[in-house]
Parts: sequence; structure tokens; C-alpha cells
Amino acid sequence: FHADPHPGNIFYLRDGRVALLDCGMIGRLDPRSQQILTEMLLAIVDLDGKRCAQLTLQLSEAGESVNLSGLENDYDRMLRKYYNRSLSKINFSEVFYEILQVSRNNKIRLPGNMGLYAKTLANLEGVTRGFYPEINLLDQIKPLITEVFRRQLLGDDPLQTLLRTILDLKSLSLRSPSQIELFLNRVSSETLKWNITIPELDKLRFSIDDSANRLSFSIVVGSLIVGAAIVASGSQTPQISVVTNILFAAASFLGLWLIVSILRSGRLR
Repeated sequence: FHADPHPGNIFYLRDGRVALLDCGMIGRLDPRSQQILTEMLLAIVDLDGKRCAQLTLQLSEAGESVNLSGLENDYDRMLRKYYNRSLSKINFSEVFYEILQVSRNNKIRLPGNMGLYAKTLANLEGVTRGFYPEINLLDQIKPLITEVFRRQLLGDDPLQTLLRTILDLKSLSLRSPSQIELFLNRVSSETLKWNITIPELDKLRFSIDDSANRLSFSIVVGSLIVGAAIVASGSQTPQISVVTNILFAAASFLGLWLIVSILRSGRLR
């Protein structure tokens, strides 16, 4: 797509055609991104925050896990201010830009061409409203969306798309028996390995180890105190008194160290 459609690069010809100049800045969208962005436009028209969140995750690059409910709430709050506004007065490029901002705030990495696409959309909408301020973009977009969905489903040549689908299904049906047999052979021979990764499992293991160490330390401190009390309850001699004081001092020092360690970790449980 032409990524710099400002008024100086757009000419309306006498025969009704539109001429675009200066194609030095070009953006590209793969078919999957085109489909997602088309559905995103429909979600914006419907003010559907939940659908916007789902489409954003489909469009995003692999990264950290995202709180889906939090993302949906952010989109819902963002779109809520447009609920009572006439569709003809909604600036779709502004809404799309705000959607990108919500994505960034939730640490979602989107493809680099999304920023260029948002800029292009803003330029086009500005040029359009400059010619016709009262234009209802929804009325102009609806036929285009229908055509885009038809092309995505059927392609430019429906017959060719149907034949390609039939060939893909045939190839899948031919490969499936051998792949299923290979899978069953691996299961029966116990050569199939499962790699399961649970991100929070390491934190849980460290927490359990830390709790076990503190419990063991507490038992040692308690044993020193009990031992000192038993020794002190017997006959008192200078040697026994020294041993008792040493045991109590050691227990007090270790107990104090344990308390300081717990306080520094910020966990009192």
C-alpha cells in the first residue's frame, strides 16, 4: 500500500480516477494480516473491545504472556467513550491508533508495519474528510469489507481456490494414515517424549525450598533452646552454666538471623 498519501501525492483526474504520486514509501501486509485488520475494522465499528483484544493477540509477535481479561477491559474502557457518538463522527484512524497504544501499554509486540499502516490510515481519513467533512465512512467501508471477505474466502478465481482446497484435502488424507501409524508406533515403543514447560513451576519450587530451609532452621533453633533448658534444669555448676549460656546465645543469634531474613524477603508466611 502507498504509505504516504498526503494531499500533495493524490490527484483526482478528470475521468474520475485517482492518481497516486511519489511511491517511495511503500508498506506491505501479508494476507493473514489483511484479514485480521479487516476484522479489526469491523470490531471498531461494533465497539467490541473483547474482539479487538483477540485480534490484537492474533496479530502480535511471540513474547511474554498477556493478561487477556485485563487487555479486554482496557479496550472496553477505550471504546466506551465512542458509545454515544454518531458513526459519521468517529475518527477510525484515531481509534486504531489508540488500539495500538493499548497494545504497547500491555507490552504486546506488534509487527513494525502496523505503525506505518496507522499513519497511512490517518492520512487517508484526513484527506477524505478534507474533501467531504460530512462523509459517513461506515457507508463507504461496508461494500469494501464485503468484497474483501469474499476475496479472502474465495480468492480472485473461486474455481482455482476450490481445486486448490480439494488438492490440499487429498494430500492430507494420503499423509494422515502414515502419520497416525508413526505416532502409534512411538507410543507403543515408549520412544515418544513429552516436553512440558510450566513457567510458574520454578517459582513454586524455589518457594517450597525456601520454606523447607526455614522450617529446618527453626527446628534447629528450637532444639538449641530445649537443650539449653534441659541442661539448665539440672544441677548448676560453673561448667554447666557456661554451656547453658552458650546454647541460649546461639539460639538467640540464629533466631534473630532467621527473623531478619524473613523480614528482608518481604514474606511473613
